[in-house]
Amino acid sequence: MRARASLLTAILGLLAMDALAQAPPEPPALELPVGAAVRIRTQAAPGDWMKGVLASADSGTIAFVPEGAPPLGPNQLRIPRETVTRLEIVTGKKRQWLPGLVIGTALGVAMGFAIDVDPVRCEFDDNYACSRGEAVGLLGGTMAALGTGVGYLVRKDVWTPVGLDALGPPPARLTNSGVGLRVVPGGLAVDLSLRF
Repeated sequence: MRARASLLTAILGLLAMDALAQAPPEPPALELPVGAAVRIRTQAAPGDWMKGVLASADSGTIAFVPEGAPPLGPNQLRIPRETVTRLEIVTGKKRQWLPGLVIGTALGVAMGFAIDVDPVRCEFDDNYACSRGEAVGLLGGTMAALGTGVGYLVRKDVWTPVGLDALGPPPARLTNSGVGLRVVPGGLAVDLSLRF
């Protein structure tokens, strides 16, 4: 009985060591949404963005339709993943109400300091403000509200970087492969060399 228990313990210990020695499984490759807006930087043009619509992306190539490409015919541009230095995808749109508020307020305050102030004429003429504070407050508030409204209507793309290594490992490439045939004493020999 004791021998069986120690044998079972030894087997379980060996199985546990084998399970611990295995490498963790690799995460699945990231699948990007086809039809999403993308921008790409390459090694050939490191400062310029190429923008377009994503057609496909895998571990070997990234294919997209560039902006301004003709709608019919062969319009996809395929770029090897090794040459891509940065890939970003649009994940949403952001309203610009806060910059509109700031710009509108600054413009309104500047206009408030530029308007004519006359405490006597303001009683019967609307072109004059009664005090500088009234002019700055009225124009600053009005332009702030107007700037906020315009900024709310303007939407800007939110770009999110994509890790290129998340697309999966690059495909194996055969380099320096060849088949050779040579004469040996007593027949022919075939040489096959593959290098990954």
